[in-house]
Amino acid sequence: MAKGWIVTKDQFLTEKEVHLLYSSLRDAKDLAIQRQTFFVHIRDYFLLRVLLESGLRVFECAALRISDFRGGSLIVRNGKGGKKRNVLLTKDTQRMLSEFFKVKAKVLKEPMADEDFLFMSERRRPYTTRGIRKRVKYWFSEIGVSGNLSCHSCRHSYVSHALAAGVDLVTVRDNAGHSSLAVTSIYSHAVKDDLGDFQLYSSENNGKRN
Repeated sequence: MAKGWIVTKDQFLTEKEVHLLYSSLRDAKDLAIQRQTFFVHIRDYFLLRVLLESGLRVFECAALRISDFRGGSLIVRNGKGGKKRNVLLTKDTQRMLSEFFKVKAKVLKEPMADEDFLFMSERRRPYTTRGIRKRVKYWFSEIGVSGNLSCHSCRHSYVSHALAAGVDLVTVRDNAGHSSLAVTSIYSHAVKDDLGDFQLYSSENNGKRN
């Protein structure tokens, strides 16, 4: 991390943008299930929620296996620097992933062995980092956000929103896989200046954490 690096408000989604994104994704997912078509929208709903609610890096998300979901957490087997970590999840995120497993088996009819990938493309292959970035960009465009926002903005959003919701620095550092508390604390100024006090992921279920 470069000395003097800061996170500015144009690098993460605002609370309003997260609500809008979730609403658009949910509508597209429900319509796809109803019509049994455009199944990519079903995957997108769960993919973007995992990115926004876990703080995973894009390559960490692409590598997730079904067995990496352990009830209240996700296991990152090979994070930055080859490090393994445990990412704690909100109850709402846990319910979302449980729903995804049911949808994968019954609607998408994807393989569900422990070592199968969590996110797969239409061709039943593991999502690549390029594929994930493409889908994130698509949905950012759909809700009218642009500028400096990218797939990595989901990670910035998670850290910023978690701090705004009152999650302690140590938990956020460990979940995000930051090298130190100093890196995590860089986000604090953005929380105070741009986010205000709101509950994490309130768009789905009042955002209550474990």
